[in-house]
Amino acid sequence: MKESFKSLTWKQTILVVSATLFFAVAVFIVEISLLVLDARQELKVNQHELLDSVDQPATNAIWALDDVLATQTIQGVLKVEHVNAAILELEDESPFVSVNNGASVIQPQLFQRISSKLFGDLKQISRALYRPFYLDNNGNEERIGTLIISYDTQGLTNSLLSTLRFSLWATLTRAFLLTLVLSVIFHRFLTQPIARISAAIDDIDTEFPAKNRLPVDESHNDDELGLVTSKLNQILVQFDNTQNKLRKMATRDPLTGLPNRALLLETIAVTITRAKQHQSQFVLLFIDLDRFKNVNDSLGHEIGDQFLIRVARTLELSTGQVGTVARLGGDEFVVLADGLEAPTVAAEFVDKLLLQLNAPMQLNEHTVHPAASVGIAIYPDDGLRAEDLIRHADIAMYSAKAAGSNQWAFFKPQMTERAAVRLRTEASLHDALINDEFILFFQPKLDIHSGELIGCEALIRWQKDGRLISPVSFIPVAEDTGIIIPMGRWVIEQSCKTIKDWKTRYNVAVPIAINVSTQQFQDASLVPDIKQASLRYQVAPELLEIEITETSLMDDIESAILKLQQLKSAGFGIAVDDFGTGYSSLSYLRRLPITTMKIDRCFVSDLPDESAIASTILMLGKQLNLNIVAEGIENQEQLQWLQEKDCQIGQGFYFSKPLSIEEFEEKYFVANQATANKF
Repeated sequence: MKESFKSLTWKQTILVVSATLFFAVAVFIVEISLLVLDARQELKVNQHELLDSVDQPATNAIWALDDVLATQTIQGVLKVEHVNAAILELEDESPFVSVNNGASVIQPQLFQRISSKLFGDLKQISRALYRPFYLDNNGNEERIGTLIISYDTQGLTNSLLSTLRFSLWATLTRAFLLTLVLSVIFHRFLTQPIARISAAIDDIDTEFPAKNRLPVDESHNDDELGLVTSKLNQILVQFDNTQNKLRKMATRDPLTGLPNRALLLETIAVTITRAKQHQSQFVLLFIDLDRFKNVNDSLGHEIGDQFLIRVARTLELSTGQVGTVARLGGDEFVVLADGLEAPTVAAEFVDKLLLQLNAPMQLNEHTVHPAASVGIAIYPDDGLRAEDLIRHADIAMYSAKAAGSNQWAFFKPQMTERAAVRLRTEASLHDALINDEFILFFQPKLDIHSGELIGCEALIRWQKDGRLISPVSFIPVAEDTGIIIPMGRWVIEQSCKTIKDWKTRYNVAVPIAINVSTQQFQDASLVPDIKQASLRYQVAPELLEIEITETSLMDDIESAILKLQQLKSAGFGIAVDDFGTGYSSLSYLRRLPITTMKIDRCFVSDLPDESAIASTILMLGKQLNLNIVAEGIENQEQLQWLQEKDCQIGQGFYFSKPLSIEEFEEKYFVANQATANKF
């Protein structure tokens, strides 16, 4: 609930009234204290003067035992203000003469307590009377009586309060007048200027703030209020300048100067409206530069920015009057080609655009060869809204990129379905990790000559709704989304657990090889994950072999060497998977601390007819003193060739397909134990 508005004038008046009343009451209390002190002092003086004035007559009256003179003397005392009674006593304290003014008016209890507090000690005074002109042998006077005078302290208090009542009203009147004057002054010189500034702030146009500067009151030019107004006006000017810059930034890419996504969407919307009116078509191209990350990483971001600017200029020149070029961000560009209506014309245009884009660029001392993948969407067949056209062209671009560098592809409806399946797969992968839907299959690795089980490779499978999903369907999605890293941790954990379980149940130590994806290999937690899992399950490091693809190693060779050295020094086996399919350098290969080299199935499948590459890999592995594993063996001819070339280890469907853990144990552990027990 929004808080209700409260006037500053009203708050200010309340503050002034409170402060004024506080000080008025404080002053009034001081006045009361001073007045009471004065009244007490005056009473004491009057009492002593009164005693002095009647001392001699009273002494004479008692000495002469003249009751008439005594009565006349103390009756004169009653005429003094606030004297209530007077008594003359003889030396034996017996009354001689007494007079009084009658009974006092009974006051409330509170009033009596106040009176007693203020004047209780002065309510009665007395003086001893002595024989005139007489001293005994010791020089002492002879006491002949006592004069006692009583005061009406309640009347004295009432008189004092009457005086204070007037003083109180006078103080309150002064406080009220002071409050009124201060409120008017504050309102005139403070509240009103602030109110004018507040009204001026409400009138500020947020689009053009500098046009609505705040008014400066001349009477406040040299004070804090004037300073605040001046500073606010400076802020408005700065804000106006910032607004102008933001307006430019809102529609233009700051690096290339091309239209950004916001302006592109507006342009496409206008083009769609025009196309509807003329019942025409237009083409949208989504362009993604190939290998731009390599340019950034190897040559630096400054060169990368220069590269993007040059590409932007090339696209503008290539597009000419046909359409508009925009940059969405990073290395992604969009061309709105309003002059292209037929798919064949669009294809010819893209071919020419790629040809011009592929021209080498000289950036400082570096020569860069641009390449791009292009997705093509056509209005209205591939979308009726700007967002749909961009999204569909983006999907088509990924299809082109999958076909290789410098390719283009049109959007097809089935591409959208494939994208939806991909999203569903990504969501299901997250759930699969939580619901423990992954299982491990094991493909045996055998001694090629003896057929003895040497180890196995752990292969992840997804068991969902009672069926197994092929890794081909979900591994690419897992790699693209980063889920492959927690999946890889799960494989490491389960492999170590399986090794320990086999050792406990069957008393066998079977090495397991686990595949590590490129993303997982680059993850900083890989080495700690492997070491901690082996320690947790008390697995000997030599029973765990880490398989790294050739491409993973070459992405960052120095970092790869450091990680592999850490693993090898801890005793883990390291295998290079799919060797011969990448672009590794032999100079790097000899530096890699690996223990095993695997011949890719594509080279094994060509045996024995095409054997040059397989022979070279075998020779290289032997010279580097590495274990050699031939994967993908499917027939006797391939096996025989590998045996003749003295390959050590074989793996493939010829020996066994990947088996579930139950099938693997039944085939290699349970059956062997049964055979051993038989003999």
